[in-house]
Amino acid sequence: MNRQFAEIRLALFQLLQAAYTAPATPELAEALREVAAVYLDLVERPAPPLGLPDGAADVAEFHRLFVGPGALVAPPYESVYLSTEKVLMQAETLAVREFYRSYGKELAPDHREPDDFLAFELEFYAYLQTQVHGLEAMQRFCTEHLERWVPTFCERVITATRSPFYRSLAEITREVILTEGQVLTAIAQ
Repeated sequence: MNRQFAEIRLALFQLLQAAYTAPATPELAEALREVAAVYLDLVERPAPPLGLPDGAADVAEFHRLFVGPGALVAPPYESVYLSTEKVLMQAETLAVREFYRSYGKELAPDHREPDDFLAFELEFYAYLQTQVHGLEAMQRFCTEHLERWVPTFCERVITATRSPFYRSLAEITREVILTEGQVLTAIAQ
């Protein structure tokens, strides 16, 4: 893997993590658009267009989709998609926590979201890219976690959102996650 591609991948996952942590700013959206386009071009995949967030409307949409109040339209938690109960804080949450710990990563003691929160998983995946044992761990984490639920989450966002920005963010996220398995296989060869 060349250095430029490694830097682009790391930046992409950091930007995706930021986009699911808080409502996106125009600056974040612009950086994400540029980095995602380069990444997808390097892996020869089409880049879905990404517009800029629409101010207060997209702040409200971020909360409607991912935060609340009320029932979340697209809960950004692995356990909601993979547990039989379809609720938070299930075995999937603990499995993710144990995966983090087994690779030397602990969440801040005062974190307010469950360990299987999408932004935490994306942050962890970026962290693995900087570690010596990262490739094997990234392959496992991608297969055992990200690929199993993030595409379904993205589909839910795409069909439920009122925002062109969040629709395109979900399209890019889905494309990146689905591409990562192939990228990791190519790197391992």
